[in-house]
Amino acid sequence: MLYYFKFKNFKSYKDETILDMRAVNTNEFEESLLCDTKGEKILPVAVLYGPNGGGKSGVLEALVFLVSIIIRPKLFFKLNNKEKLSNPLFSFLIEYSPYLFNEESKNNPTEFEVLFGNEKTEFKYGISLLNNKIIEEYLYIRDFGTKKPTKIFERKNNEIDLGDVLKKEKVSIQVNEEVPYLSNLSIFTNIEIVESTMNWFENVLALNYANSNIENKMNVRILEDGKYKNRILKLLENMDIDVSDYRIEKVPSENEESANKIKLILKHNNYELNLKQESEGTKKLFNLLPFIIDILARGGVAIIDELSSKLHPKLIEYTIKLFKNKNINNKNAQLIFSSHDLTTMNRDVFRRDEIWFACKNEENASEIYCLYDIRDEKGERIKIQSAYNKQYIEGRYGADPYLKRILNWEE
Repeated sequence: MLYYFKFKNFKSYKDETILDMRAVNTNEFEESLLCDTKGEKILPVAVLYGPNGGGKSGVLEALVFLVSIIIRPKLFFKLNNKEKLSNPLFSFLIEYSPYLFNEESKNNPTEFEVLFGNEKTEFKYGISLLNNKIIEEYLYIRDFGTKKPTKIFERKNNEIDLGDVLKKEKVSIQVNEEVPYLSNLSIFTNIEIVESTMNWFENVLALNYANSNIENKMNVRILEDGKYKNRILKLLENMDIDVSDYRIEKVPSENEESANKIKLILKHNNYELNLKQESEGTKKLFNLLPFIIDILARGGVAIIDELSSKLHPKLIEYTIKLFKNKNINNKNAQLIFSSHDLTTMNRDVFRRDEIWFACKNEENASEIYCLYDIRDEKGERIKIQSAYNKQYIEGRYGADPYLKRILNWEE
């Protein structure tokens, strides 16, 4: 479970920014909260609202970037590119941009930190980058029942300081300056605490929701699996979608590049349609459902930018509530997404600490803040009974969506 994600100096974000998934003390949707073995209550869902260009996507991109730089070296190793791990001319780091609106930020590191936990242990991992080089990295753990965290390793540039666990394993402290030491350890050792850490990163999945292509391996695997197929059909029935069955057909081709192409045929009451003939909403839904089912089945973090794109609000609400249903979400999966849909911004769908806003400040830097932390003109928190979406449109939450001015515009 993700407890918090913290980052600094990334894209439109200049200052330290934290997306906190630890639940505040309020009785809203208490039955939906995830709970670790030490009793920490964690949010299953977080949503980001705000104007275009305000920084909603930037938060999600920051988390995806962190996960990508950890996973990428291991993927290359699996693809038999071992020599690249030690090749100083090969770039492992994905291109990124620090905050560009002042010279000072360009010369400062971009920083990331995550706190997460499994059934018995809390992990804190951090990494800092400057000029496409890793200048700092660390991993600490704390077993539940103990007060002090244990150092696994600390890194300053390419100097590695090992904790007792790694010292006993006599691991190498040689590492490419563009390869996270955590990734290096995962590739060349078989240490339980390292694999537990990597397992969390490997279960943070982002959906390219702008692309309705179902031909990726994960989608095909899940759509073809009989167990998952029954779940998908049941979800479609619950969503009141007129699809009674589906099948996957391989497209014959003599061209190697097209050899793995498939088509998805959806069965309606008295006719069948190729998915390509369906509405954009149905295409999006069949891109979404395998992804959601996979995350709920394995546990992990699902990241979706613009979940509301081409989906009916009722389907969005249904998807959110899958993660809030402890009987369905029994592996402690979490959903973090951005949205423009205001119909779901209400107390029947979200807790106040699950709603976040992103906007630009006077320095043109993005910042985020939680609905629960907003105070009204009397200095009191926004009440549970409030019409969140109405107050948001009125500009009372600060992340001005421009809607009020558009609605009141006159020629």
